[in-house]
Amino acid sequence: MTDHQSTYAIIGGGISGLSAAFYLQKEKPEASITVFESSARLGGVLKTVRHGDFLVESSADMFVTQPAAAIDLCKDLGIEGDLLQTQPVDDRAFIGLGKKMYPVPKGLSMMVPTLREPILESKLLSDEGKTRFLSEDQVEAANSPADESLKSFAVRRFGIEAYEKIIQPMVSGIYTADPDKLSMHATMQRFVDMEREHGSLITAMENNRDEGDRQASGARYGMFRAPASGMETLIESITTALPQVTFKTNTMVSSVAPKHNPARGVGWTVDKEFFNGVILATPAAAAATMVVETDPKLANALSGISTASSAIVVLGVSRADLKKDFRGYGIIYPHVDDGQVIALSFSSNKFAGRCKDDQVLIRCFIGGAMQSELVDLKDDQLLQIAIDQLNTSVGFKGDPIFTDVFRWKQCMPQYHLGHLDRVKEIEELVNGHRGLEIAGNSYWGVGVPACVASGKLAAERLI
Repeated sequence: MTDHQSTYAIIGGGISGLSAAFYLQKEKPEASITVFESSARLGGVLKTVRHGDFLVESSADMFVTQPAAAIDLCKDLGIEGDLLQTQPVDDRAFIGLGKKMYPVPKGLSMMVPTLREPILESKLLSDEGKTRFLSEDQVEAANSPADESLKSFAVRRFGIEAYEKIIQPMVSGIYTADPDKLSMHATMQRFVDMEREHGSLITAMENNRDEGDRQASGARYGMFRAPASGMETLIESITTALPQVTFKTNTMVSSVAPKHNPARGVGWTVDKEFFNGVILATPAAAAATMVVETDPKLANALSGISTASSAIVVLGVSRADLKKDFRGYGIIYPHVDDGQVIALSFSSNKFAGRCKDDQVLIRCFIGGAMQSELVDLKDDQLLQIAIDQLNTSVGFKGDPIFTDVFRWKQCMPQYHLGHLDRVKEIEELVNGHRGLEIAGNSYWGVGVPACVASGKLAAERLI
């Protein structure tokens, strides 16, 4: 069989599926590739819109340079020169408790304090909480190889106060998950390895001093990038680079089944259309419905990956209407404070060109696994929650220049305890079907780089 006879289907036109199409065409330029997308547009949750002078992202507004999959894709697309770095500020991230805000202590690498003085000087924790946080190197290491929840691991290593006021809100800002169910093995294996190899996370950091770890304030913002014209630039650049690929939007795929074609060999039918290979780049639950008749066991394993919903309330405001001239990147809110907001992200403080200098673009995150019922509130109710929090934190008075609400229902996969075992089972079942591959954020990571990498690897496995 020659290359021009090879036909491939990619189900799902988000960043994972489009990355798969890009690298599949790159490796087999003569192949015929079709991308099926159930909605009217490509890009999935990545969407950039303009509201007057404001450039608004509907979901992710940046990506990290490590792992390198996303930055490598930008290089391959020739748009690396259009990427922005975050704007420098002194205090980047804050934690909101009640009506007060506290800078995330410098030297904090996610949950590990690598510098003592910032912790001791912080007013965020009590004296007892500080002592417990910094005495992690005195805690005996666990001997069990079993998976452990984020909450169990963090409380065991650092104490309940550091977990509730620092670690939980930082993790919720990434995974919108219930920390009591979130798998350490699936999300933060690095820290599990540190404990196993060094007996302590603090000791591990001291044994492997890295300037980036020591100076970080929560996330390493210097590693973040964003296209100057918004994240949808990624989508537009990929589709422009794929002139020979057929894109079928508004096309819901109901079934994917193995099929032997006398003229073209073993392959798959996508709703009766024959292809030599198929990549399922949809959420796991959607993939399950497509393969349920072909492999009920695979469908059951895919269905076992649960999801959470969240809402993003976007506000464009005048900087003069903020009592505090807040220049940080964002504020995260501990669940223990009984608030309704996960985080406030000041998009225009992070990246240039998001609005005029006398304006501020803010995104408020609500819902997630801990408060999923809030996502179903009406737009005006969600907006009021965001405005009230903005008033409490930075003294917002006045009317927003514009507002918008994005709801992402069941879009965030939950990497619960045992997630890696479930994914291993899924991989083994998929491997039993020649010409079938999976990609997407349901399995190996939730960020843009992880999605790009999963699409690229699926393409490589397929060929």
